[in-house]
Amino acid sequence: MLIENQGLWAPARWRSAGGVRINDGGHSYRNPSNAFALPQQRLLEISSALHEES
Repeated sequence: MLIENQGLWAPARWRSAGGVRINDGGHSYRNPSNAFALPQQRLLEISSALHEES
């Protein structure tokens, strides 16, 4: 019920930039272009924590 009229978000593209995984989503805290984005150091910590060896 809470999200019934939310609609769909636009697709987000993921990429690496300076060792950080970011995307271009307009609602993403991991998009440095958003005014509310996480600081660069925090983005690096998150990317490092989620990194998986292939």
